[in-house]
Amino acid sequence: MEFITNFDHSLASQNLDFVPPAWLDHLLRNATYLGDSRLMIFLIPLLGIYLQRIKGWRTALILVIGASSACLTCEAVKHLVNRSRPEVSQMRLEGIKVPTSPSFPSGHTFSASALYPGIALIMVRFSSSMPLKIALPLFGTVLALLVGYTRLYLGVHYFSDVVAGLVGGLTFALAMAFLIPKPVDTKTDEASSLLT
Repeated sequence: MEFITNFDHSLASQNLDFVPPAWLDHLLRNATYLGDSRLMIFLIPLLGIYLQRIKGWRTALILVIGASSACLTCEAVKHLVNRSRPEVSQMRLEGIKVPTSPSFPSGHTFSASALYPGIALIMVRFSSSMPLKIALPLFGTVLALLVGYTRLYLGVHYFSDVVAGLVGGLTFALAMAFLIPKPVDTKTDEASSLLT
């Protein structure tokens, strides 16, 4: 545990030495909002409504309950562990508020890792396109990783906070995909009905 703590503090100190170009700084500051709880409150029901219309209630409920449970689980773990945030002197505070919630795990990363890969994995369950089966989960995972990196860049979380958020969120994403019923192959059904 001491090794992880020392590594976290060392990485947090080194983070401030990285001075990106202005466009990258702007991108990272804004990309962090992809994991913000206010966006999740809007996105989760919206995606649920979308899934209900195209795939039915069961699929929609799996996403809404799964993603919401991920957010609630993260909050419970945060308050159970109650880890302090990095020092304010290590944060890039221009344009952001000093976070007041506990640090472990990263809530933005946890939420983003559950929702974006989760919706991607759900959608590929219904797709027969191999490029989509590869592209959607890859895109969802990249979004989750981007949000995780922004939390490190802004200095509001330690590395282990972000890793825990990724692992926790992806666990929920995989569970949601696993719970989606496998679509019925109509061609196989038609062939078997012709044989009987």
